[in-house]
Parts: sequence; structure tokens; C-alpha cells
Amino acid sequence: MSAKTFAFLLIGLVVGAAGARGWPLLAPTPAGDAASPAPAAGSESSPDGREVLYWYDPMYPGTRFDEPGKSPFMDMDLTPRYRDSSEGGGLAVDPVQVQNLGLKTAAAEKGALSLVRDVPANVEFNRYQEARIQPRAEGFVTEVSPLAVGDAVEAGSELARITVPGWASDQSEYLLLKSQRADARLIGGVREKLRLSGMPEEMLALVDKTGSVQTSLSLSTPIAGVVTSLDVYPGMNVDKNMTLAVVQGLDPVWVTAEVPQSDLSLALDGRPRVTTPAWPGRVFPTGGRTVLAQANQESRTVTLRLTVPNPDGALRPGLTAQVRLRGQGPEGLLIPTQSLIDLGDEQRVVTRLEDGSFLPKLVEVAGSSKGVTVVTGGLAEGETVVVSGLFLIDSEANLAGALERMRRPDGPPASETAAAAPEAGHDHDASAPSAEPSSSSAPAEGGRSARADG
Repeated sequence: MSAKTFAFLLIGLVVGAAGARGWPLLAPTPAGDAASPAPAAGSESSPDGREVLYWYDPMYPGTRFDEPGKSPFMDMDLTPRYRDSSEGGGLAVDPVQVQNLGLKTAAAEKGALSLVRDVPANVEFNRYQEARIQPRAEGFVTEVSPLAVGDAVEAGSELARITVPGWASDQSEYLLLKSQRADARLIGGVREKLRLSGMPEEMLALVDKTGSVQTSLSLSTPIAGVVTSLDVYPGMNVDKNMTLAVVQGLDPVWVTAEVPQSDLSLALDGRPRVTTPAWPGRVFPTGGRTVLAQANQESRTVTLRLTVPNPDGALRPGLTAQVRLRGQGPEGLLIPTQSLIDLGDEQRVVTRLEDGSFLPKLVEVAGSSKGVTVVTGGLAEGETVVVSGLFLIDSEANLAGALERMRRPDGPPASETAAAAPEAGHDHDASAPSAEPSSSSAPAEGGRSARADG
């Protein structure tokens, strides 16, 4: 047996014996030696000892990177995503990102919601102040005043004069009976006949005073307002049923608004205020209020009619106006409406805990008005809600997943699942990061691998 063969045989016996006894064959490699295995992607640690899951661009949170560096999308450094270690069970967000993006919060305060609704309206004529001028007797027009549609007239203004030939014989009979000192009942009957034929009391008094026949009748307007219809000219024949002119009053006017059915209580009990773009800064006081009994079936609105005094004629029919309805709403906790995340079947807010982490909560909402929402459940007085920057928190952790863990009392602690995979069907699935690195990766800039949520 040669010496080389003997040496190999001796080494084999030693190795076999060492393996059988469990002795180490090689000494441990010192820490940091090149022979040490490289840490797996997503298990690096920050200088403060927090574990880094991956890096991402806050503007494109759905794409993850295994190594730090520059973002391939924006000229900015990638942001590390740490494993959530907050003791309060909330969602930890990089404080630098919170400061850079100007995240704003507000405290929930107890109070009553002040309901305010602005409803477009129109200025209209007051239909209770409408005068239709008719001759009430057959005759012909002898004189017409210089008027046209749209002209303003005062009460008692003459519109036209007509001659009624049929009154001549009746008045002559009446004057004859009076001159003969006939029975008073007979004279009274003839006088009543003249009155019922349409002769005004003023003309009868003139007949008694002058003792002569009066057949010229003056047609005048009983109210002040605007001529909205005029159909009379000299020489035309008229009968007692013809409407020669229409005058509508201007004080007061109507302001009508179509109020949605959801605001019917404000229309009935609210304090209305009327303004118009024609007179900026001027508020018109309201008088009577009428809510029509029947709603519009097509628009589901109810007509609100306000009577507004108009002594100076500032409100012209046809102008647009605005009716502001004010009332007291339900009591609860008041938060900015901007902080509310409305998903249709549920509403939620994101609260900021004392340790700086964020926690989503389901809330019950009773109503909103003018940028303020009243919450009646799910939130405590004094809690801080996030008003702006919600997209940043949503990019850090899936809110729907956090809410799902809140609903499962037997689920894992929030600190262990803050970066859980997004729930199916969530609105932000495309942008919510998962807790574990994806098995598939594609090369990115600088030799990094990027993983996009699918």
C-alpha cells in the first residue's frame, strides 16, 4: 500500500468517526465574513433596530423594492416600510412622511349640528294681488290712456273710458220717477237695477247729484302695480265679460323655492333668509310662509313660498334669489366632513393615538352640513381624527384589513398584522402593500427588484 493511499484512508476514518459523534468539522465563520449568508430580502433592520419589510415610493405605494435607493418613478429616495411595533395597536407611519406631507388632524367635539341649506329660488308676482279690469257692460271704447305692458301704475289710475248706451234709458226712467216723487220703493227698485247692470256707485251718485244721464264709464285699476296685460284700443266694442287689462301688485312679492324632500323639516320649521345677486349683501326679511301640500313627483321636491315685503320695489319678478334655511340638527360629536371615509354601506375615520400611530374606526353618522359631520357612535369625545393625508396612511397599511381584524376578536394582534395583505374587494387593493415579500420579482433600476401588487 502506497503512502498516498494510506493517507486518504486515514482521513476517511477520521471524518466518519467525527460525523458519528457529532463533532464540528469546521470552525464558525466570524461575523461579517464573506462566507456568511446574505440576509433575505425584506429582513433588514434600520439603525434604530426596527425591521424593514421593504422599500416603496409614497406616490406609487403599490410597487415594492427589496433594496433602498432612488425611486424609478420620482426624483426622491425610497421610503422604508417597517414592521409595525406600536404598542397601541395602531398603524405605524414613518414620522418623516407625516411631516413632509403636512398631515392635519382635528379633535372630535361634542355639540349639535347646525343645519344650513341654500336653495335656489325665483322672485314672482304675488298672485293674491292681481286685478283684472272688465267693463261689466256692453259698449264701445272712447278713450285709452297712454299705457303699455310693463308700465307701473298707481291705485286709481284710469286705463280707458267706454260709453254704455244701454244705461241711458234706465237712468232716464230713474230720473223721471224721482221728479214725479213716485213711491220710494219703486224708485229704490230702479236704482238697484242700475247698480246690478254694472253701473258703479260713484256714477249713481253723480246721476243723483247732477240730475242728468251719465253713460261714460271710467275704467281704473284698484291696486298699484304693473300692467301685465292690456287689450284695449279706441273705438273697439266691448262686452261685460271681456278682460281689458291685468294689473299685478309688487308689494309684497313671492319668493318660491323647490326644497328637496330630505330638507322638508327645515322648510316647515327653519328660519328662512332671502338674498339675491341683484343686491349683494342685502338680506330681505320674510313675512308669511306657505309649504304647498303636494310634492313634485318627478323631482321629489316641495314648493316653499315666502311672502317678502317689497316697499321700494327692489325685488323685481323674474329675478333669481337664494333662500337659506337654518335649523338645529342632531347632537353628537362634531368632526370635519373631510375626515370621513364614506364607503356607502359604512363610514369610518382614522384616529391618531397617543403614541403617534393611526387606527381606523367604524362610526355612525347622523348628518352633515357646511363641512361638519355629526357622529353618534364609534368615536369618543376628544379623540383626534385625521383630516388630510389619508392617502398616505392608506399607502402604509390597508385600512380595510385593519377594520377586519377589529371585527375578529380572536384574530392576531394589530402589531403583528399591521401590514397584512389587502382584503378582496377593498377599494384600495391596487395600492395597499402586503406584509410578506412577493415570491415573484422583476429587475428594477440599479439592480433592485420591484414587486407590484397584483
